Amino acid sequence: MDSGFGLKSYRSYLEYGSSSSNLLRPRSTRGRPFGRPSGNRPFIKRTYKKSPKIEIEEYEVPEAVRRIYENKFKPSATFGTEENLLLAEVAEAKQGLSLTVSNYKPRLELLNQIEDEHVNKEFRRCFILAPTLVPKPNLVDRAVGGFKYQLSKHQIRKYSSIIKEDVGVRFSVEFGDDEIKKFSGTVDLVDAKYVIIFTEKELQYNRVTKIEFLAERTTYQMEYRALEMLQESVIERVFFAESYTGKSARNPYIYFSSFEWFRPSVASNHEQVQAIQNIVNQTSFPAPYVLFGPPGTGKTSTLVEAIGQIYKLLPTANVLAVATSNSAANELTSRLLEIIPEKDIFRFFAKSCARKKKDIEQDVLDVSNLRSWNIGMDGKRFYENIRPCRVVLCTASTAGRLVNSDVPKNHFSYIFIDECGSAKEVSSLVPIIGIGVHGSDITASIVLAGDPKQLGPVIPYAYLNDTTHSVSLLERIVDKGLYARDRCRGKYDPRVITQLRDNFRSHPTLLEFPNRSFYQGELRAQASPEKTHWAVGWDRLPNRSFPLIFHSVVGETMQDENSSSMYNEQEAEQVLSYVERIIEHGICGRMVEQSSIGIISPYASQVRLLRNLLNKRHWSDIEVGSTEQYQGREKPIMLMSTVRARSKSAEFLNNAKRINVSLTRAQALMIVVGDPGTLERIDHWRSFIRYCRENGAVVESSVKLLEGPSTSRKYNKKKPQKPEQTRSGPEQESLDSIEEMNMMLRFLGIHRDCLDSDLD
Repeated sequence: MDSGFGLKSYRSYLEYGSSSSNLLRPRSTRGRPFGRPSGNRPFIKRTYKKSPKIEIEEYEVPEAVRRIYENKFKPSATFGTEENLLLAEVAEAKQGLSLTVSNYKPRLELLNQIEDEHVNKEFRRCFILAPTLVPKPNLVDRAVGGFKYQLSKHQIRKYSSIIKEDVGVRFSVEFGDDEIKKFSGTVDLVDAKYVIIFTEKELQYNRVTKIEFLAERTTYQMEYRALEMLQESVIERVFFAESYTGKSARNPYIYFSSFEWFRPSVASNHEQVQAIQNIVNQTSFPAPYVLFGPPGTGKTSTLVEAIGQIYKLLPTANVLAVATSNSAANELTSRLLEIIPEKDIFRFFAKSCARKKKDIEQDVLDVSNLRSWNIGMDGKRFYENIRPCRVVLCTASTAGRLVNSDVPKNHFSYIFIDECGSAKEVSSLVPIIGIGVHGSDITASIVLAGDPKQLGPVIPYAYLNDTTHSVSLLERIVDKGLYARDRCRGKYDPRVITQLRDNFRSHPTLLEFPNRSFYQGELRAQASPEKTHWAVGWDRLPNRSFPLIFHSVVGETMQDENSSSMYNEQEAEQVLSYVERIIEHGICGRMVEQSSIGIISPYASQVRLLRNLLNKRHWSDIEVGSTEQYQGREKPIMLMSTVRARSKSAEFLNNAKRINVSLTRAQALMIVVGDPGTLERIDHWRSFIRYCRENGAVVESSVKLLEGPSTSRKYNKKKPQKPEQTRSGPEQESLDSIEEMNMMLRFLGIHRDCLDSDLD
């Protein structure tokens, strides 16, 4: 695209240009777990001072960005200078050109605004006139209060792909004399048939004339604010660091070389010792320290030990630890409570999490701002003063609430971002800028933890998937600059990055393929045989000493008429056959609980089919989810259905990160069901099937299906996907990504888990 403008002039235009387009100005309208101590801890009563209400600017998407989005990023004779400059920047981003110091702020902001506008457009058409609501008082948690109403799924059929938990809702309620009053609510639950909506106030539900579903913008606003506050000198020193001083101004002369470990087994793990020592001693400052944690290498345990050592050795140091989901933040909190007194830990929740109190572990709840809060209380009371606590934990988005609060600027000496690889780079700025960075002053050491070889951010707009918008901060910096391996020795500089190597999760044969394919063979199988070897010798294994199966099923890919996702009944039946055998007969004389089995499929429709089939057999404790939902988790037994069959193209399956995550969840037994003819078109899958064949671990298909309509039992009205009709590439990936993102958010909550839908 030739816009007639260079990118240098575009960035100058953003900095000094017209008053109508200043885009950076707000519009004013795990390893071995710790053993939990016996007995119950006494309840710690705390008194918190109320924080003032913290307003966040709207940061509306500029009209110029809206115009180029509406025109699908194509040139137009109606565009002026501003639009043409934006198109030039979009074109550069789509070409995959890297972020630089000079384009960092405008590029991150522009791509975020495009996503923001796309999501808002999706929701602007998402409303229902004259809805039918059913009150559901039996679903209300008495400890929380409020009201719940049921909306049948068929009323929102054409919007079902974007309506998920935590989406805001606005009701229009008709009173006499044509008076319409507005009431707010939140989507509490989405299942196969119904949407449950939570409200703080009771509705006259039979007078509701309209329901509108609202895009959540709080996270976008916090991201824009972080960009606005970010100075170029910080970009150079932190996010494009070429050197490091090794000490913050607050602890210039202290260095710790010996430690008394909370978890004694750390002493024998060289990489964990190295990482903890260098994190505590701030060796990478002001550049972030990277903790590269491949699957099962004890990343969370390492973070917990590092935070515990900071707490013990540096009495004046305070820690902010954030994660991309509430579940991950809760796990960190629970583990830290085993080594740090309750009085010094504060779990900071967003207000919208209040309705989910019953789903939160009591030990975490007791040290949080949800402890004594319920519906009906003044919203201002929700955000308590966290100053008394030395360790504060929250999601990355909720951390933005600490900016401009009464927390002193130099309160935090360390900021940890767990699962950083699954967050957009701009999202990782929220817990840093204004909290550990103030103007040009860097007041906190930053620790980024995660695995750039696993799944990255979930982007709701497929157009942006091939831009830097879909790359995390962790992935961008690892293996580059300071974080690159030494060319001679092939090793990382331990003063800025440590890769954990000991895998405490999987049987050696399950680890071997992903280790060779994604981690240069550097991982070491260190899990105890009691955990990983008990399935060896099972009579269903083609190779009795090799607890891995690839079961060939040449089934048929199907698709519901109202869904973009796909499923495969023959594969589902084969998966259930294995589950039935395991549940009813056990493995090697060992009975297996349902909760010990997990099932993965990359397609949302296959996940739903498998769940339905399992529920019919009363196996509801077997968890079925997408690859995204299982990232960071593990099960003794994992099964996978790849779905696509007899297809010339399966681009959605051609994702190295998704393959890596899928094949690294199992501890003792992994079973993959799929069509080898389709999978072997993809390099990594071809290598995996070859690995299975070389070790005698393939079960060949006993049934060859004929071309044509499906001969199997019908569950829903559907159409077969023949090879020439099958969607592939970015279009299919985007369609499935939407459904998978929604399922992921319902299942675990990632990125926007329990976000505030208000600004109280």
